[in-house]
Amino acid sequence: MNRLIKNFLLVSVLCFSVWPVSPASAGIKSGDMWNPVKDINWDDVDFKFLGICICPRPPPVFYETGEIYEYWDPSLFIDTVSVANYSPFMGTGGDATGSIDDFLGGKNKSSDALSIADESTFFQAHAFIFSMIDGSLCENDDVGGWWTEFDAMWQNDELAVTITPEAGLFANKAMQLLCMSDAAAVNVGFPLDAMPWCIGSSGSTYPVSGHVDNDNIVQAANTAASRLIFKLNRLFMLCDPAAICGCEYTPIWTKSHYKMHTARPDIRSTYPIGKAAKFYDSGLNPPFMGAKGSNDEFLWVVFRKVLCCTCCE
Repeated sequence: MNRLIKNFLLVSVLCFSVWPVSPASAGIKSGDMWNPVKDINWDDVDFKFLGICICPRPPPVFYETGEIYEYWDPSLFIDTVSVANYSPFMGTGGDATGSIDDFLGGKNKSSDALSIADESTFFQAHAFIFSMIDGSLCENDDVGGWWTEFDAMWQNDELAVTITPEAGLFANKAMQLLCMSDAAAVNVGFPLDAMPWCIGSSGSTYPVSGHVDNDNIVQAANTAASRLIFKLNRLFMLCDPAAICGCEYTPIWTKSHYKMHTARPDIRSTYPIGKAAKFYDSGLNPPFMGAKGSNDEFLWVVFRKVLCCTCCE
């Protein structure tokens, strides 16, 4: 428990240190602060014992044995917001009105667009990285945060290519049409890891920015959250804890190792990345206020698959 509190406080300090709050606008958006007891679908941890494992080690040890455990760790929490610097995770913040005139605010309706070319949804995003499962046999040591308001690549599709030069390979109709098969697979529970450029019904992984060509607010928010997961992997801020003999960095993500659910504006069931919003968005984002927070401001609880040998956590 001490380790969990330490990680939470560290992430909070990192985020508050770059969090400008305007007293004049603090009341524009509001909501309940995240509650780790009530706002996580704990039944989806799904803890399992799978058997015995053997992991290679450098000489003179050569190998170690242990027990294999599998579970889903709620260790990543992502805001996707239309008001810059507002955080559903914290339940407060924000320094703008969220209109199209805001420099960092999001456009959350295609009707707001000044031209056809601007008919897309834009979200800022914030990541809070810390494991909620403390004292387990396989602990995850990832800890940190990310605030896209300070990320120029998130604001500009062309700059985003700086860390994703492969994006040009998938910027054509043929590759994007293939995403239909990923969407079909995700909606029956099986995302296709061989298609990392697709996010199921959420569309394309690229560009890894906050601009989403979808005016469905909930689906676009899911896309932005998924892209941030991809980006954190690309920047080596996340490792994949499903490698049995250690946590491995995966600059090309393994989509099936993540699942998520909304906690703001309200809580919904947990689904794989890219699930069609129609399965969970009914009543989720009503006008003005949801059950737990302002509309158009989302908090996603992301579960990461852990598959580990107790010799090598």
